[in-house]
This record gives sequence, C-alpha cells and structure tokens, in this order.
Amino acid sequence: MNSLEYSQAAEEAKGLFYNKDFTVYVEGDDDVMFWTHLFDLAEIDAHIEEVGGNEEIVKKIKEILDNNATFIVACDSDHSDFIEPISHDRIIKTYGYSIENSMYSPLNIQKVVRNVGKKPVSIEEEIGKWAESFSNNLYGLLIYDIANHVYDKGIQVFGNNCQRFLKSGTSREVCNTQVSNYLENIKKHFTEAEINEVKEKLSKSKKDIWFHLKGHFITNGIINLIQHHVKQINGTKCNISHDSLYALTIDCTEKWNSRVDINTIISKIKKIK
Repeated sequence: MNSLEYSQAAEEAKGLFYNKDFTVYVEGDDDVMFWTHLFDLAEIDAHIEEVGGNEEIVKKIKEILDNNATFIVACDSDHSDFIEPISHDRIIKTYGYSIENSMYSPLNIQKVVRNVGKKPVSIEEEIGKWAESFSNNLYGLLIYDIANHVYDKGIQVFGNNCQRFLKSGTSREVCNTQVSNYLENIKKHFTEAEINEVKEKLSKSKKDIWFHLKGHFITNGIINLIQHHVKQINGTKCNISHDSLYALTIDCTEKWNSRVDINTIISKIKKIK
C-alpha cells in the first residue's frame, strides 16, 4: 500500500500533474502495462497507477460510487458476473476473470512458441482447441469456485496453481480423476440448490468457459503447453518463467478487432470520453 494518503481531490488531479487527461487506478504492478496498452488503444490519455492490492482498489471503487470521484478504476472482474454487478462508466473491468484470461489468447501463445522455439509455426487453431478442452475439463471445479464466491463459503477451490489437477507436473492436460476426487472432498460444503443455481447462471453466460477460469490458476498449464510445443518444433526443452510469460503476453492489442474480450473493454473505455 502507498505510504502516503492523498485526499480525493489530490487523487483526481494526479493525471493533470503527469500531463494526462485522466487518472486510472489499478490493483498491482502486473496490471499497469495491460491497462496502459488498452487505454492507448482506446486513445485515452491516462496516467495509470497501481494502488497496492485488492483492498485498496475496493476503497477507490467506493469513492467513485459514494463520493462521485472523477478518477477511474480498472480492475479484474473476478466472478462479478454472478452477483449483482456494479455498473459505472468510471469502473472498467476485464472481460474475463482477470487480465490473464485475455493475455493467454491463442494468438499470443502462438507468438510465444514462435519466439522461444525460433520457428514460424501456425498453431493458433490448435491452441484454441486445447483451451476449449482444458476449460471443459475444469467445468466441475468452476461451478464450485463460482458457488464459493457467490455464497461466501471460504473454501479454496481453484487456488493459484493448476498443477495439482494436471496429469503430471509437466502435463498440459487436466486429470479428470484428480478433479473428481477433489470435488468429492468439498461437495459437503454446498447445497444442491446452490450448485444448481450456479449451473443455471453459468449456462446463461455468453462467455466461453475459459473467461470464467481464475487467471493465476491457468498459468502453469500455459507454461506446460508452451514447453510442449517448443519441444515439438525444435526437440529441446525450454525454461520459461512466470515473469517471462508475462512479458511475452501482456500486449493483447494485435488483431484486437476480432476479439470479443478486447473489443468489449475498449468500448467501455471509450465511454469515458
């Protein structure tokens, strides 16, 4: 958290101090470049600043809703699609659960494989099919993760790493047995009515399942996927860190007009004008 506390007026004026038209607050360091690319794409001249965590971003949202603060908040949607949504032109949310759901697009992952593997492969469609299969195999966990959020159960469903639900430490495939066993352990915390209600809500969503998965959770699956394809094309194992993956996928602006997630966000940002 920032060591200095600023008044609402000072926070609203920060953009002017940096010779920008708007001040945009985001949750953490990882979010700054993602939103910078999108605000630039929307032709909005903004100073983008991280606030140091979810608790601080919630405070900023409250200032907008309660005090009509004129700064902007850009943040992850999490599972807000399944509760009463907060609607405000100065609160911009990701299309998917988090920035990672957009960062890890088939096009971006293909670029990573090309750059790391040093071969101009065309595997975007194959990666898209993998993402669909990966998502479908996690449907059961997703239902309980959403229910956990909606009914505030305090149960860890996805967590921050999908490793435990993969067929092996280096696999890119979900182990259905691991998923089933884990679901059996947590089902007792939920009623049948709660699960059925979430299933109905999810069935009405127009978004692919991929966009409802927890962003940090899918990261290791993506790294394993990249390593698999790189080894396929040049026969060598590659090491790719989370930081490297972030740097290689943070720009989601290529062919953005053909992407529903980026189009939706850009449309919301342009309303600020």
